[in-house]
Amino acid sequence: MKLTDKKPSLRVYLSLAFLIFSLVLIIIMWLFQSVFFDAFYRTVKTVQVERCADSISKNIEDEDLKSVIKETEEQNDMDISVYSVSEFMAANILTPVYAPHEFISTHSLINMSSVQKYYQKAEANGGKITEKSDSKLSLSPNKPNKITPPLEKESSQLLTCAIITDTEDAQYLVIVESDIAPVTSTVETLRVQLIIMTGFILLISIFIAVITSHYVSKPIHETTKKAKLLAQQNYDLTFSGGNYKELCELNDTLTFSAHELQKVDELRRELISNISHDLRTPLTMITGYSEVMRDIPGENNPENVQIIIDEANRLAQLVNDLLDISKLESGATAMQNTTLCLTDCIKDIFKRYTKLTEQEGYNIVFNYTEDAYIYADELRISQVLYNLINNAINYVGEDKTVIVNQTVRDSTVYIEVIDHGVGIEEENLPYIWDRYYKVDKEHKQAVVGTGLGLSIVKNILNHYDAQYGVKSSVGEGSTFWFSMKTIEKQKNP
Repeated sequence: MKLTDKKPSLRVYLSLAFLIFSLVLIIIMWLFQSVFFDAFYRTVKTVQVERCADSISKNIEDEDLKSVIKETEEQNDMDISVYSVSEFMAANILTPVYAPHEFISTHSLINMSSVQKYYQKAEANGGKITEKSDSKLSLSPNKPNKITPPLEKESSQLLTCAIITDTEDAQYLVIVESDIAPVTSTVETLRVQLIIMTGFILLISIFIAVITSHYVSKPIHETTKKAKLLAQQNYDLTFSGGNYKELCELNDTLTFSAHELQKVDELRRELISNISHDLRTPLTMITGYSEVMRDIPGENNPENVQIIIDEANRLAQLVNDLLDISKLESGATAMQNTTLCLTDCIKDIFKRYTKLTEQEGYNIVFNYTEDAYIYADELRISQVLYNLINNAINYVGEDKTVIVNQTVRDSTVYIEVIDHGVGIEEENLPYIWDRYYKVDKEHKQAVVGTGLGLSIVKNILNHYDAQYGVKSSVGEGSTFWFSMKTIEKQKNP
């Protein structure tokens, strides 16, 4: 059994996540609407009473103070009273400026006694006091002699805020009173509503979770099915589906990867085919000439032996080039960098082509105006130059002319290797640096070399962070170039 078979599907995870989110919301609703409702109610009521008391205190000298008080009482269901404070014989006398109700004398005495206590508490507390007191019995304004009992089991409370306000002419005491009604019945009503709402929310959540998970997971499942075909080397695939950005980006990436894998597979097949051809040719010639020399008297001569040696060297060169590429790509090759005259290096390489220029009619030209010095490994730079020139010779035009230009400017040396051959189509240019990549897809026997030159060039120049590239036009030829930083002649870092 695969490990993935034990894992829940994305649909399950999405459904659970949505249900958990819904449950968390329901729990929060229960806490705020039921458990903490009374605390919130009392806090809001306290803030409201204090805000109204502050407002009256700020407008205490307003000519239309009574209208402001009445409007505040009606809008907030509060009782507001204002008293002026005067001092007489070391005692503070409070005189009503505004009172909401008319009381009988007995109750007035009781009321003034409470007012005096609020003043003393506010004065002791810095000018402001807010407190709650039991309000089991209340005085009805319309029926002052009748005591109205509470209608609920839980008694209400009286919230009172007293503020002492000083002006230029006098001192005032503002008292704002409001009932904090019991919320038991309200909480019970909310609890019943929450039970009904919880049931509806859970049903809707399950329905939405199933629909959403199906909408999200189905295109991913389709993409997964197609992705498994890549393991079967089926690269002719186009990934599509999904109506959200992330999945569309994934499908685009997989489509691009499938096409790139197809190109890599084609290059792999071509590489095997070309290497097999290059290995088979020298091996066949070595075997053939050896058998001839063994079976036919008189064929054991220096010419046949030289052919065997040349083919063996060619085979060894092919193997060495393959090893060089592997070492360069893995970083296992250590560069022996020294001060190198690049101009002399090119001249030395030209000497290798003396036989081609004399016997085959090739014309290899080197143009330069001054010597250029670089800090690099002489052997590796020679490989770069040799492979670029060799590539130009292999694809040279009818004029059999290869031109090498060296230009030095801005502390940089530029090398161009030009041929007048068939050229390369623009869409093939990014792939010519790959091993054994051939533009015409037909194996061409190299005049010299192994056919792995450009891949070696790419890896060496990448090691030195050099710039390189190719410019080509079909029917006009190609120009391979690279550039490196120059150094002073005697400088050897």
